[in-house]
Amino acid sequence: MEGFYEEVIGSRSFASIWYWIVFAVVWTRTTHWTLGVPYEDVRNANAIGDQHLLDLETQMAINVRKTLAVFEANSVFLTASAAFLLATVFMLGFYFDIQMMQAVFLLVFPLTIVSALSVHLAQRLRDEDMHGDRLIKAYVWHRRVKQAIGALSIFFAAFWGVSQTLFSPYAAGL
Repeated sequence: MEGFYEEVIGSRSFASIWYWIVFAVVWTRTTHWTLGVPYEDVRNANAIGDQHLLDLETQMAINVRKTLAVFEANSVFLTASAAFLLATVFMLGFYFDIQMMQAVFLLVFPLTIVSALSVHLAQRLRDEDMHGDRLIKAYVWHRRVKQAIGALSIFFAAFWGVSQTLFSPYAAGL
């Protein structure tokens, strides 16, 4: 029975099913929600219009204000903290060869890029005062970019994980 627990809950990140479950859930949630608005609200606004479009515009306006209020008040601190944490995780993972930190970096770094793109979208929505079809097109375009980043992230993490698993000194013991 002990072998079962070692197999299911292992400390080797890339060989653990839990890492890939977390990876899939994080990217699914990330691509489904943009600036706090779920994709089905955009789909309904595009298909039905009327009240759904008004609700979408209201939700987006509220979430853009909230996002920019937090970011603009704390941008230096948030950017410095993110840079420090990413650099620390990168060094621990790739310089000191700690596989758990490699796995964390391969999950968090693309999410940081997506977060920066979301702040940029919020600034663009505020500055250009988008409504209706332009708002929906901007949302859909941003979602597609997030999906592309997520797909590349999953591909690269899987490639790196397989290479780490196959070429690690402990691979012969599997």
